[in-house]
Amino acid sequence: MENRPSYEELLALVKSMSTRIKEMENRPSYEELLALVKSMSTRIKELEAKLSRYENPKNSGNSSIAPSQDPFKKTKSLRKPSKKSPGGQKGHKGSNLKIVSQVDQVILYDVTSCICCGNDLSQGVELYDLRQVFDIPTISIKVTEHRRAKKRCGYCGKQNMGSFPKELTQKAQYGSNLKSLCVYLQNYQMLPFARCAEFIYDLTGHQLSTASLSNFQKQCYAHLQNYEQQITKQLLQNTLLHADETGIRLNGKNTWIHVISNKTISFFAHHLKRGKKAMDAIGILEKYNGTLVHDRFSSYFSYQCEHSLCNALILRDLIYVEEAFEASWAKRIRELLVRAKKHKQKNPNLKASYYSRIYKEYVAIIRPIIKSYDKKFKKTDEQRLAFALEKHKDLFLKYIKQADIPFDNNQAERDLRMIKVKQKVSGCFRSQTHAQYFATIRGYIATVKKNKENVLEQIKQAFNKNYFLPKITAE
Repeated sequence: MENRPSYEELLALVKSMSTRIKEMENRPSYEELLALVKSMSTRIKELEAKLSRYENPKNSGNSSIAPSQDPFKKTKSLRKPSKKSPGGQKGHKGSNLKIVSQVDQVILYDVTSCICCGNDLSQGVELYDLRQVFDIPTISIKVTEHRRAKKRCGYCGKQNMGSFPKELTQKAQYGSNLKSLCVYLQNYQMLPFARCAEFIYDLTGHQLSTASLSNFQKQCYAHLQNYEQQITKQLLQNTLLHADETGIRLNGKNTWIHVISNKTISFFAHHLKRGKKAMDAIGILEKYNGTLVHDRFSSYFSYQCEHSLCNALILRDLIYVEEAFEASWAKRIRELLVRAKKHKQKNPNLKASYYSRIYKEYVAIIRPIIKSYDKKFKKTDEQRLAFALEKHKDLFLKYIKQADIPFDNNQAERDLRMIKVKQKVSGCFRSQTHAQYFATIRGYIATVKKNKENVLEQIKQAFNKNYFLPKITAE
């Protein structure tokens, strides 16, 4: 009886057991714990993917991001370092300015007396020693007055007048030389209105207004309308075209410059939209039946032409996935594509067996990544790239199968580079009209340049309604 617990001890024991029983009742079931673990696993994967973007950010070396948007960090280039030393290479033949036989002006430094005996040497010259200076003469505005005569017939009294050339429409107007120079400066050298006017003033002492410069653009654009129609017909006859688009600012908002091009032609068009609505308005791709090389933008696939995809862009994406996810398969695919490219450069007409071998190796690398994907989870950047490579494998590898298909879409990308230079130098456009002027004139200039013609001279010819057209070729 002495060891019997007290009432208080029994009460405390009952309370403790009651608490323990409640804890047991509230303990989650096995199924609840399993669901919690799966939920936490999903969240961890999402956070790891998000963290990888910060640890390995996209930049111009591993994605299509422009170099201007790169973080302050040295990025990796796809180009391999050259073993050549800077400057002229060994065996390179140097060149310098050579004297010419025909000159515009001669200045004679004569000798009139002998420096030894003082004898008169003013008569005749035995030999010449010469130096030639190549320079630009002083440039100034030249005003030419055109007059048409008025004569009254002495027989019938009718007053007769001469005829002005058709291009003389105003009492006072600018000539095609000055107009073409201004258009050249604004659309080839990318000068904005103010700096173009300043350059002309420094060069000639004549002050041009912004309205005059704007009118020069408008007139050149109008003269090139027939040119654009002819160029469109030539593009549609080509078996291979490149297409791309880039953003350009218009009154602080993003709009788009579209390019369709080949080795000899560049066609630009400005539109407020990027996708199919813009492409339909341009009106070329819906009529095209050849092969279009592009960067996998979904709107291009809505057209019934043949397609080929840019591998240069994929190489950058593979570098990003390799760095961010430590994905060895991305490196293997990248090396496979580059190896096939080099092999094609040596042997343009590859055998079907080579394509079959590369195709099988390509698929063998990609398929395990596709099979390992769990549909319950959101795709990571690595998985999205793997699925894209698998879906479009025939289009990525088409350059191996067909001799005329290029490895990349660099043709279109090169065409668009100067568009970005225009925005960096001149800022954004203030009106859609002038953006259209620039697109048309820039396309003409790029085409002239591709065909190794004189840009300034061909702009002048456009003002004279004698624009340049390249010869029709089929790639």
